Amino acid sequence: MAGDSGSITADAAVAATCAKYGSDRRHGDHVAMLARQIFEAFSPLHMLDEQYERILVHAALLHDIGYFVAAKGHHRHGAYLVLYDQEMRDYPLGDRELLAGIVRNHRKRPRPAPKDWPKERKQALLWLSALLRVADSLDYEHNEAAGIAQVVSRAGGFEIVVRGFDPRPFAMRLADKADLLESLCGGSVRFTGAPR
Repeated sequence: MAGDSGSITADAAVAATCAKYGSDRRHGDHVAMLARQIFEAFSPLHMLDEQYERILVHAALLHDIGYFVAAKGHHRHGAYLVLYDQEMRDYPLGDRELLAGIVRNHRKRPRPAPKDWPKERKQALLWLSALLRVADSLDYEHNEAAGIAQVVSRAGGFEIVVRGFDPRPFAMRLADKADLLESLCGGSVRFTGAPR
């Protein structure tokens, strides 16, 4: 994992890559904010440190860069760009591979880590992918309206209380995107609207 000086270089690489591919920075920033909140809420379960949180934030910023290539399969295109684009050359390779996996997994069926990865890194890929999937689904319409009021542990699972939009019309999409998180936390993940 990158240290402090490496983090600055990694931040610069991500910013340059986002600029190069014209990513929707407002959406990326909003998804990053949501992902960070969900990361903190589930930290007693995933037990990942702040360096992994930084990688999750970078994945949130980069997750849609593949649209530059094509809308269809943009998650795969984005993962390729993260791995091979010249702007990302200063991002530490091991972290870049993890980052690319998270970008790849933000959409469609998540892919497992390569068999030769250490167990900790495999678990990190699953957790960070799960968190990004939920964060992205909360801003699916790119209107930066959704916020997280709280995450509450309930019997049999968790309730994510959102403010700024009514999750009921999006229940199927949210449930689909929360499936990986549910498998990791061993319970259901429900979305409810915060009282006004």
